[in-house]
Amino acid sequence: MKYLVAFSLWLASGQLQAQQLYAEYDYMPSPMVIFKERVYFDKDTKTVVRDSVPQQKKAKEETDSNDGFASEGFLTIDMGTIFKNIIIQKTGQHKLLETRSLEGKNYQLTDSFPLLEWNTNYTETEKVDTYTCYKATAKYRGATLVAFYTNDIPIPAGPYKFGGLPGLIVLLYNESAHPNYWMLNKVEYPYKGSIPVNHSYINSLPSITLQKLITREEAVIEEKMRVIQSKLPPGVEIDNTTNEKVRGTVEQIYEWEKGKP
Repeated sequence: MKYLVAFSLWLASGQLQAQQLYAEYDYMPSPMVIFKERVYFDKDTKTVVRDSVPQQKKAKEETDSNDGFASEGFLTIDMGTIFKNIIIQKTGQHKLLETRSLEGKNYQLTDSFPLLEWNTNYTETEKVDTYTCYKATAKYRGATLVAFYTNDIPIPAGPYKFGGLPGLIVLLYNESAHPNYWMLNKVEYPYKGSIPVNHSYINSLPSITLQKLITREEAVIEEKMRVIQSKLPPGVEIDNTTNEKVRGTVEQIYEWEKGKP
């Protein structure tokens, strides 16, 4: 009997370990900028850590000597310049905890949005790197998401706030005038490391609503555009005549904006 119990515990341990994953994505909000986005999945919780500054190319020897996560300063405050954007999300839930930086100050907020309803009724497949991938699409905040996932890694995770497919998302983008791209470039499955996030620190951050943060972010951008406009030569103007707001992010329409002209 004791051997059966020991075997059951060993089997359960192996299954839990197999549910742990680390995936690293290149996040490209534009062709000129790349951010590193690291995804950790443990049982039913996904933790995303995205750099707040673009990835810079390093010399090979510098990269080799700085390969560990501990040296990267996760959750280090430096007036917002190297703060990591954190997302903590449980599978199947539409609420998540997020940290964001605004004007050199760091905040925590809760984001709630409808669960993604993925359409996986596609027969086409794509070979992405070494993975055979299947197509899926979903509507998300005014945009259409296009994802390619692999059944080779049966973890329902992906970059940013996205997941819920039968396998890991390898490539994802939104159909938009300014598409954002996420491309998987590294994966460890099963993952035996730790998740470099300080929950006590996150809980100590001041809270802000998503609506207030977005409103303030866009007010800052508008003010910068006003300053740029004021410095242009006489007769030269930036064309902002269109009434339709087009964001450079994957989110095009937030819930509080629905129904507005």
